[in-house]
Amino acid sequence: MWVCVLVMGHNTRDSVGCASIAVFAFADHVLPAPTSLDYKWISLFTLNLTWSWNRPENLPPSCVVEYFIHPVDHKKSNAKTTQTYYSDDYLTEEVPSDWWELSVQTTTSCSGWNRSQPVIKTITRPKKRVELVKDFKCYIDNKSPNCSWIPVNPSTKVDVSYRYHGEKEEGSKGVQKCADAYWSLGRGGCFLKANSFLPVLVVAESPTGIASFEAKLVIGVTKLSVKEEEGYLSLAWSLPAVGQMCTWTYCLWYKECNKDIPPQCYDIKGNETKTIPYKKCCEYKIQYNLTTTAHCPKVTSDNSKVTTYGNTMPCIQTNMVAIVLPILFCFCVFLSIYCFNRNKDILCPKIPNHYEIKSLIRDKKPQTGIVMPEPVENTESVIAIPNKCLYEA
Repeated sequence: MWVCVLVMGHNTRDSVGCASIAVFAFADHVLPAPTSLDYKWISLFTLNLTWSWNRPENLPPSCVVEYFIHPVDHKKSNAKTTQTYYSDDYLTEEVPSDWWELSVQTTTSCSGWNRSQPVIKTITRPKKRVELVKDFKCYIDNKSPNCSWIPVNPSTKVDVSYRYHGEKEEGSKGVQKCADAYWSLGRGGCFLKANSFLPVLVVAESPTGIASFEAKLVIGVTKLSVKEEEGYLSLAWSLPAVGQMCTWTYCLWYKECNKDIPPQCYDIKGNETKTIPYKKCCEYKIQYNLTTTAHCPKVTSDNSKVTTYGNTMPCIQTNMVAIVLPILFCFCVFLSIYCFNRNKDILCPKIPNHYEIKSLIRDKKPQTGIVMPEPVENTESVIAIPNKCLYEA
């Protein structure tokens, strides 16, 4: 390659020089694409991909090759593997289609090597995707988890199979039939043979198609105990039947004096307690539910029944007492004065003096009967004779 260089010198003539420069440019290599891409359904919801790949002779042995698997036009996560095969679950709730495309590319972290062109394969489900069941949930409190659902069409026979998460390599061997089928209150049901605290993948199958999904795991609500502590209510729950090492999120909503309090959620592990403000003049109606946090398999509970605590009859508020009592007191005083003035002659009669009493007694003496003579003072008559003593001998 020839390169011309313009040289600018001080107090010298400008000059242009050309020199020959050898440039060694290495173009990046492109990895070969996978070949013989094929697939097989090893169960009604587990797909196994296989392919071949020829390693270039000039690719250093230290370069690790990975294969990038990408579901085209779907939200399912991408994946990587160093093997020339890959298995994954493609549930109808994740990929809501009867066919879709998967691409596989070869990649490496070694410099100078670019990923290959993608190889695309069209995937078709073994059976048509149909909606067969609704509200499918499994109660896992007991040794034999109880699963139930609402059939979309009660006249259609539905076979339910399941597999615990993480057993996809076993293929159809890991899939089990749901045992002891029953029908109750408009819901179909069956029991799982083992109780593992793991997500449960379910496939519902009918002669016309399939539906595959992850079952909703449910437990019964734990028991709530309420204790009053210095202006607060201390709330404590019994441990769940499963996942006792997990942290659980308790969402609580309640009424205080028939006023709805906004829901509050707490992360609780083990025997931890939570408190809420308490007013002695209020009745509290408490409800709650619980669910696991992100570090454990997703398990939820139904809403609890209402737990009632506190006074059923509200107390009179302090400010109301401060207003009503003085008014009531003044009214009572006024009423007392009025009644006293109205009946003062009865309540406080005038006491007569002794002359009035004597006159009253005299006036009230009976006019008939024995008349007592009035007392007369004894008197002696004396005749005075002039010039004579009374007692002359």
